[in-house]
Amino acid sequence: MNKKALLPVLLFLAFVLKLNAQFDPVRETERMMSFGSRPGFRMEFANTDAGVVEEVWKRFAKDNFNAKLKKSKGEWTATKLRAAMMGDDVFALYSTIEKDGDDTALNVWVDAGSYFLSRRDNRSATEEMLRALRQCYFDVRRAAIGKELKAQETQLKDLENKQKKLNKDNEDLRRSIESWESRIQKARQDITNNEQFQEANLVEQENQNRLIEETRRRLENVESEGGN
Repeated sequence: MNKKALLPVLLFLAFVLKLNAQFDPVRETERMMSFGSRPGFRMEFANTDAGVVEEVWKRFAKDNFNAKLKKSKGEWTATKLRAAMMGDDVFALYSTIEKDGDDTALNVWVDAGSYFLSRRDNRSATEEMLRALRQCYFDVRRAAIGKELKAQETQLKDLENKQKKLNKDNEDLRRSIESWESRIQKARQDITNNEQFQEANLVEQENQNRLIEETRRRLENVESEGGN
């Protein structure tokens, strides 16, 4: 490959790598919570049910921070927590889950007592928290996709059951057609037999009419019978 052909490829690869480097599912932010506007972290989940985010976040907080989150006035909170990333500092977690149409966002604040966790006050702990929350983000995505997959599998099962019913209906209809065809064939034979019986009966009627006419003549000529 010559240099002219190679250059567009390299530019494209550089662009892709730059996009990947720029993407971070967890971003530092400052948002309103129960103590006012405080530094925190935010994750946004497209097409994700809030119930999935809540379930995963509660389990994640317990597994990673030994935090039993409790809801109060719209916030999920846990206090008196310890973690290696915070050193000897006791901290509290505050979080909110926002629903926006089909999308959901998770906001997390770490109260270290004298400050809320941010790069400005504790860079190393902030990096650790970002890494942890990235794992939480991917846990949520896996759970959401897993739920979507389960729904799709359920739908497929319903379609398979529908197909079985359609096949059975088809077999029943075919058997009905065979039965109807047999009955139609018998009915056609019965019609043929009936027409033959009618023809024979008409002949018998003609014979009977002639016999009746002859008997009537005999009745009218009773007095002349002896002379014959």
